[in-house]
Amino acid sequence: MKAGFRQSMAWLHTWGGLWFTWILFAIFLTGTLGVFDDAISHWMRDKGRAEAVAPLSAEARAQAVRTAQAFLAGKAPRADFWSIGLPAEDDPALRVSWREHDDGPVQRHRLDPASGELMPASQVRETEGGHHFVHMHFEFHAGTAGIWVVGIATLAMLVALVSGIVVHKKIFTDFFTFRPGKGQRSWLDGHNALGVLTLPFLFMITYTGLTIFWATYMPAGILARYDGDQDAFFSALTEGPAPRPELHVAADVASMAPLLAKAEQALAREAAFVTVSHPGDRSAAVRVFGRFDPDADTDRLVGRSSGRVQFDAVTGEVLDVQRPNTTRGGQVLAVQRTMNALHFVRFGGDPMKWLYFISGMAGSAMLATGAILFMVKRRRHSGDAFGTATPRVLQIIEALNVAGIVGLGLSCVAYLWINRLLPLGIEARAAWEIRLFFAVWLLTLVHASLRPPMRAWREQLAAAAVLCLGLPLVNALSTGDHLLAALLRGDGESAGVELASLAFGAMFALAWMRLGARLRTSAGAAGRQAPGHAVEGL
Repeated sequence: MKAGFRQSMAWLHTWGGLWFTWILFAIFLTGTLGVFDDAISHWMRDKGRAEAVAPLSAEARAQAVRTAQAFLAGKAPRADFWSIGLPAEDDPALRVSWREHDDGPVQRHRLDPASGELMPASQVRETEGGHHFVHMHFEFHAGTAGIWVVGIATLAMLVALVSGIVVHKKIFTDFFTFRPGKGQRSWLDGHNALGVLTLPFLFMITYTGLTIFWATYMPAGILARYDGDQDAFFSALTEGPAPRPELHVAADVASMAPLLAKAEQALAREAAFVTVSHPGDRSAAVRVFGRFDPDADTDRLVGRSSGRVQFDAVTGEVLDVQRPNTTRGGQVLAVQRTMNALHFVRFGGDPMKWLYFISGMAGSAMLATGAILFMVKRRRHSGDAFGTATPRVLQIIEALNVAGIVGLGLSCVAYLWINRLLPLGIEARAAWEIRLFFAVWLLTLVHASLRPPMRAWREQLAAAAVLCLGLPLVNALSTGDHLLAALLRGDGESAGVELASLAFGAMFALAWMRLGARLRTSAGAAGRQAPGHAVEGL
């Protein structure tokens, strides 16, 4: 603070922002892709060519529940929970899952709703789809530990935003200033312009992201009043039934088909899925969830829900009914739900999703330019910030920049390639897609650590461009489907994924060419000043 408040904020913005930049970039990029997670899942599951399935009749839905219940009762009669996903227009399979123990793995199967037989793996493109990007966005597939990492990084983002405003006292003037081809000055202008352009969005998306897991980040009240039992806390807050602890008294689950019919009548809409907690125990409870109605549910900030009905699984007694699009928990939860809706863009339809997508990409670019600016300033004037270890630390930062920015983008499109190239019949196919995504990302870090920085940038930009531009081709070769066919049949989701991939490929290719031209210009200038001297960087 001896240097003054603004100078102290500049130090905080630079160094505090640097150590969280790569995590924040991953959060922003995957979250931005996650805006269209349903469209990405549609493409990855190859649903565009699937024949439309007529809506199931009430009797067909009841029969599907009977089939699933018989299957689960035979496979896991005393599991921790059952879940039944009813067939829908976009997925005709009957989806069943269960977990034997509270901390055990979840088992998943897809059944033919008519026969109850397992669907052959060769007929199913098992995948996490676009939801992989959503899980990356909020917990890096690391559970509670990942949620905490994301929360700490998000808090650092708020600090960086405030300190950035303090540092750039001419912030609005900077927004209208961009000087291309000026090296460090150009990167700073781009960073400032992108930051100001997206500033309201960045504050909103960062703050609302923290509120989603408020009970995890601020558990003191729950710990004190409910001994850390969040289920009991939320049940009391929402005036719902209290959690039913397992009684260890054997009891069969009643036929769920009549319960399904009662629930649909109470909700005035079709059911989408059913869950059973503690099946085979006297404490078992059945919950029936309604199907979302796009016309009624999409444009609601508060109270957006499809409704649910809870039954005693043994007696069939109705324990609770929450009608669709109703709220509980008073103003506190209404505010929290509004924050959730703002963060997950649950309003405004496709135009608002595109606004979020563009803003998210601009925010990602702002983070990337900040990380690149840090190294541009220090390539020739590194100082001794880390003493004798300074060159090695800067080398690590350069490698993290390459892998954390271009390498992540390369890994995201590689994930789509993996979906098309991985054999359909392998066990745990969805998990292997995610493992290979992380393997590719790790390889980009290894590559960036072994290659000179500028060559690493160019080589990974070239690889990302090839993968993006080649995605429609690999889809056509692996599935027989192609972009023109998707456009002709009006499949905007499949076409949109491939058109977006082509657009990103063009941007990666342009960046590769621009960087190559800049390197040749710099090498020529250095050669004229010192013949025979090779230039590796800018």
